Formats: sequence, C-alpha cells, structure tokens
Amino acid sequence: MRKYLWLVGLASLAVFATSKPGFSEEKNEIGLGLVLGRPSGVNAQFFWTKRSAVDFTAAWWFHDWFFAAADYQVYDYILDSPREWRWYYGGGAFMATGLGKHRSGEFGLRIPLGIRYGFRHSPLEIWGEVAPGLRLIDRTEPELQGGIGLTFWIR
Repeated sequence: MRKYLWLVGLASLAVFATSKPGFSEEKNEIGLGLVLGRPSGVNAQFFWTKRSAVDFTAAWWFHDWFFAAADYQVYDYILDSPREWRWYYGGGAFMATGLGKHRSGEFGLRIPLGIRYGFRHSPLEIWGEVAPGLRLIDRTEPELQGGIGLTFWIR
C-alpha cells in the first residue's frame, strides 16, 4: 500500500513538472510562503496565466506526519471590490504519510476555495483557504483542510 501511494505521488509530480505552461508576460511569477492551519508548512505557487496558477504545499502535522498537496487554481476578482482582492477555486490532490509510529499512507482529492489580498506596491500577499476533499487511500472518508498564509512574490 505504501509503495502504491508513493508511486501515485511521484507520477502526479512528474505530470506537473513536465507540463508546459502558457506563460503570460504579466503573470510569469513565483510566490513562496508559509501556511498555518491544517496542515501547517511551506507553500509555492506559479502563475501560468493572469487567471491560473499551480500551487504546491509541503507540510507536517505535529503527530509525525508529512503532507504534500498540488492544486490547479483559477483566479478572479471580486465584483466591485478593489483590485487587491481576488478569490480562487480549483482542484488538486494530496498525500500524507506517517514518519513515526503511524506508518500508513493517505491519498485523496481536494477542492481549494480561497480569497487573497495583495498589498499595493508590495510583494506580500495574505490569504485564507478552505479545501474540502475526499480521502481515497488508506480509507474512504471526507477530509477538510484549510489555513491562512503569507506569500512573497518574486517577479
């Protein structure tokens, strides 16, 4: 079971790594940051176009678990609000594995929904996300992930 989980995770990462993004002159940006919540860890994001991004999270729980997620996200502005506010939705997958006593692995699908605020004339952005999902491997059950984060954009 554990070998199968790692094989699925490596195959997912290979698909993302070999995909050719549709670069946009205005949004060819990389963001690095921190996320606090369930899970807590580090986050990286790459905008393919003005409205779409790939988001990766590597995290850990204090129960000796390692967690990784990869999401495709679509962005839009919030109706009449200032341009600093954006909301997003998407789809992705997650995997987790035990590092201590708990040696089982998990794999599932998730639907991230979030809101971001980018500070004017600053490379910093804050955000909040809720990601309901469905755990498929080790057992099938609903999953709820989410958190708040801070991203530093490298332009």
